[in-house]
Amino acid sequence: MPWGLDRVKLKRFAVLLFQYGLLLAGLLAAAGLSAVTTMRMLLNAQDVGVPSLIEKRVAEAGALASRHSLLVRVEGRRHDARIAADRIVAQEPQPGSRLKLHRSIRVWLSLGPERLNIPRVEGSSLRAARLALDQAGVPLARVVEVDGPAEEGIVMVQHPAAGQSERLDQGVSLLASRGPVGRDYVMPDLIGRRADEVVEGLRRAGLKVAEVRERSYPGVEPGIVLRQLPAAGHRVSPRDSVSLDVSRAAS
Repeated sequence: MPWGLDRVKLKRFAVLLFQYGLLLAGLLAAAGLSAVTTMRMLLNAQDVGVPSLIEKRVAEAGALASRHSLLVRVEGRRHDARIAADRIVAQEPQPGSRLKLHRSIRVWLSLGPERLNIPRVEGSSLRAARLALDQAGVPLARVVEVDGPAEEGIVMVQHPAAGQSERLDQGVSLLASRGPVGRDYVMPDLIGRRADEVVEGLRRAGLKVAEVRERSYPGVEPGIVLRQLPAAGHRVSPRDSVSLDVSRAAS
């Protein structure tokens, strides 16, 4: 056989071998893709959608989960103001997600609204009321002061009243007294008088001496009132504070 003819046959054989190789590779790729697709379908067939169990009782939730070939497992309880006690308040996984067959949906049950024990603070001072509410974990919403028959700073009314109450978003409001109506005075002229006598007299009248400042003043013996606020003639009440400047001994 001529050498040229052998080369032609070899080339044809090589082309056929290449073509068959491509065909085999294509068949193998198609078979692999089909296997992957089949495997995914089998795996997905084992997944189910998670139903919503929120606000359902455990028995009702268990029956619903069973229809999806799932289980229910109670993990705990928590307070919730919106969902009644003994109903499901939360779940994991969330509704709409996928879960394997016969797996458990974890749920938490509601204890209902959290209740607080509100202490009685009517009749106590504002300071004592704030302390009592803080110790009870009850928030203080606001304090309104009005003229009243009680002494200054005494709580006359609280809202809500003492006792058990659902968790408060706004807290307790207090109505406190600023002191009896009409208890006011005309400020006397205190300048030149002895400071110890002035302070004692002001306190007996129910007025607050907020500050006593000592200043050097030539020619005036120590302990004499040099200046006063409010000035003489002004009307003052137990709500107001009095400040005095008093002479001190020369150093």
